[in-house]
Amino acid sequence: IERQDIPKLEEIIAIRKNGRMHALCWPFLAGMAEAERRASVDLTRWDKERFRTAITFYYCTPHGEYRPEWYTWLLDKRPEIVADVQIQFARSELRRGRNSICKLSDLAQDPAHAQVARLASLPLLRAFPTRCNDVQIEALDHLLWAAIQYGDRTSLRKLIETKSSRSSMNVAQRVHWLAAGAVLSPETRVDTLVNFVQGREKRIRYLVGFFPNASPRNDFSLSDVQLGNGALEAIIALAGGFADPQQLWIDDGDDNRDGRFGPQLQGAVLVYNLIGCLAASSEKYASDALERLLAKPDLSRWHDVLSQARDSQRVIRRDAAYRHPDVKKVCETLDNRGPANPADLAALVIYRLDEIARQIQTGNTDDWEQYWNVDSHGRPCKPKPENSCRNALLSDLRQRLPGSVDAQREGPYARDTRADIRVSSGQEFQVPIEIKKNNHPDLWNAIRTQLIAKYTRDPGAEGHGVYLVFWFGKEYTQPDPSGTRPDTSGELRERLEATLSDEEARRISVIVFDVSGEESNSR
Repeated sequence: IERQDIPKLEEIIAIRKNGRMHALCWPFLAGMAEAERRASVDLTRWDKERFRTAITFYYCTPHGEYRPEWYTWLLDKRPEIVADVQIQFARSELRRGRNSICKLSDLAQDPAHAQVARLASLPLLRAFPTRCNDVQIEALDHLLWAAIQYGDRTSLRKLIETKSSRSSMNVAQRVHWLAAGAVLSPETRVDTLVNFVQGREKRIRYLVGFFPNASPRNDFSLSDVQLGNGALEAIIALAGGFADPQQLWIDDGDDNRDGRFGPQLQGAVLVYNLIGCLAASSEKYASDALERLLAKPDLSRWHDVLSQARDSQRVIRRDAAYRHPDVKKVCETLDNRGPANPADLAALVIYRLDEIARQIQTGNTDDWEQYWNVDSHGRPCKPKPENSCRNALLSDLRQRLPGSVDAQREGPYARDTRADIRVSSGQEFQVPIEIKKNNHPDLWNAIRTQLIAKYTRDPGAEGHGVYLVFWFGKEYTQPDPSGTRPDTSGELRERLEATLSDEEARRISVIVFDVSGEESNSR
């Protein structure tokens, strides 16, 4: 290995172009292995050219999982030399139409090659032939995923823009470049991918093959990369209509090991894993994305998988949103002085409102009358305006709250909107109460268009809120969207609660105050 006539990189590659291997390749590598065994080589004394020769010989030989110590040392200490050889060697192989290029997959899949991937992936992508054959798509995928993980993302975005604009590029390669763009910049590139692929089964197959975990040739997983929420949802929607989840449960024995890992199974594996990524997210976007996917008719075969993912994601999101109260807050709660968090405050408010509702309906002081105008004989004749009803309720509520909790009318919220009542504990958290009379024209939609859309999104509310309705009797009630009126206050509450999703129902409470006086008059 120390002899002076060892060939340089360029000579080795030139001989390989003619389909031959340099005569000194195996003897040199055997000498390196023997030197390692005897610990008789000092790599720090070697010059760059000898390293380049050693790496090129190593790349030219089939060696399976064998990785000599000297190569591992170079990956750590001199990655720029390894990257230089990788670029020159892979360029030559690509020009010859080869697919199985030594160490190319390691750029994407092996963390030890991360520095080499950072230096080599973009130059190799620039050199990648626009008119490649189908077998070279796998090499393109290795380079794209290496660049996504380790390359300069600004440069990669520009390169994707340039490459994907070339009209001479074949369809398979274009799908993979567009998919890489969607992964890298979902906010700007997902629509381009969808427009090019949607409704075309062959292109969807190409798209499926781009992603790790969709094929047995990929050893790294989707967890090794960060896919944007927009990309996750779009790719599930594209591939889910093509793939059948039943493929996941078919026992084919050793069929897949024989190379029969077909497009349908690849697609099913991909969609299943992408849905798992959404299920593992604590973000609200993941919740919304799963709901949208469940509503798509062409994903009906995936309904059970999506439903389970939605349920799992709700638990994760709820746990992530929970904040442990400090010792002081816990002590205040135990002493009945003040709540420890928005959920605790909401529970307190709901409990006190239920007390007031029971007092109105079953008490012997006719408290329901304070919500009615009276005639000259003092008899209730007409419901009071909504603000007057709110003020009467607010007065009763304040008397039942601890000193550390404040309740104010027309609490301010984002975009100059105001909830009817805002109950707060210090400056930390609060619960909005939206009030409607049962004859209000927005009775059936205000719970969503006002309470949820405007007030519960306040960071201090953490999604908690109360929708309170004054029931003056069936004859005063607005019909629901179906055109029917509920017969009782309890039925009104049930219909309003039915408009909430399971997630919303955990944080939004519907309370109906029966101020009709019907029960009091019947006693």
